[in-house]
This record gives sequence, C-alpha cells and structure tokens, in this order.
Amino acid sequence: MKLNINDFVNNPAGYIANIERKPLLHQSLEPKKLYIMFRLKFLEIEGQEFVCTEENKALVYTLIYFFQKKENFYDSSLLFEYPNTSIDLNKGLVIVGGFGCGKTSILRIFQQIINESNQVNLKFTTTVNAVSKFELIEDENMYNFKDGLYKDHLIIDDLLAEKQASRFGKSELFEEVLFQRLENKKMNSIITMNYDNEHPNNMEYAINKLSRYGGRVFDRILGSFNFIELHGKSFRI
Repeated sequence: MKLNINDFVNNPAGYIANIERKPLLHQSLEPKKLYIMFRLKFLEIEGQEFVCTEENKALVYTLIYFFQKKENFYDSSLLFEYPNTSIDLNKGLVIVGGFGCGKTSILRIFQQIINESNQVNLKFTTTVNAVSKFELIEDENMYNFKDGLYKDHLIIDDLLAEKQASRFGKSELFEEVLFQRLENKKMNSIITMNYDNEHPNNMEYAINKLSRYGGRVFDRILGSFNFIELHGKSFRI
C-alpha cells in the first residue's frame, strides 16, 4: 500500500486505520467449520454448551469474518457506525454490551483457537487487573510490563471499568496504553466495554464515555475502531 504523507497530516486517525493488518485466522478455513470448532472449544473450556441465541451466533460469525479479514464482515447486523466514522476491516474492534452477555467468554475462546491454530500471540488482559499490577509492580519490571500492553495483538477486556491508577499520583493507565497501541499500526486491538448503567443500550453515550482518556486518544479511537453493539440479556441472571 502506498502511503501518502498528506493523508496523515490531514487525518492521523484515518491514516492509522488504513494500514493493512494481516488476518489472525487462516482465510482458507471455512467459516462454518470455524463455527463448529468454536462451539467444541467452548464446551471444552467452559464445560457447557454455547448458548446459541441469534445475537450470539451473529457475534461469533462477525468475529470469524473479522479475524479472517473477509468482506462478509461488512454485512454484520451488529455493526454500529458512529457519526462521521466508517467501517473498515483494517481497524480494531470495540464490542459494547450489557453485563454478562457473553462477550468476554466468546473472545477468550477465539483467543485459544487463534493461538493454537495460527501460532499468533493474541494476548488478553482485563483493565482492572492491569491497573492493579501497575500499582504494585517493581520499577525495574515496569518497562516489560508496559511493553506487554503496547505490543502484540491484544484483547482489552472491560475498558472504563478500571479506576485511575495510583502510583506517585493519579493517572489513566489506559490513556497511555491506547495511545501507544494506536501508534503501533500493525497490531490488532479488540476491546470490550459495557453500556453506562443509566443509559442502557445507548451506543453513542457509551462510546462518548471514552473521552475519559482525553481528546487526542478519543479522536484516534473514533478513527481506528469498528463498533459492535449487543443488546442480549445477561446469562448470569
């Protein structure tokens, strides 16, 4: 892909999104076979059958097409187009849903499938655990800790659920993490987050809350991620 410096100057977030990322699942694998593989792996890891609601099945297929970088992704009924943004397979993914709707467990299964079948290191972290580790880690280990969040393909679970980090003052750890990851153009970032408690199923409100991480990061998020909206009820009730 030929890069145009003017594209970056005029629209840095859009420029980042236009960097082509490689698929994390082999494109030769049939989606139907991957869906069967997903259900078998789900049973193996979770110890129970995958609850196949219409929305959950749509999410699994949407993720299959996303990880395979296949055009079928654009046909997903779950895609949400935030004003003045566009949907692009070379962007990352933000999945927004209610508590307990299954988004985290579904992504953990894909993490296993991808790492086992493609020898790709797709990592997983929860924001709450990352902040806790950041507060306690020894200074001599800080570089490796941050490097692990900045690099490689990464699932970031439960964004916005974390508190501000307390380490020689208050700071937003994931403001820095997101900024660094969006500068790392070849790495895939997949994020989960919940709707605001007082504004359930309101996608725009949920996305706007990401402004917590500051204007420069929020602008890059809008230009560098696709958004998935889920409305299913919690399976924990």
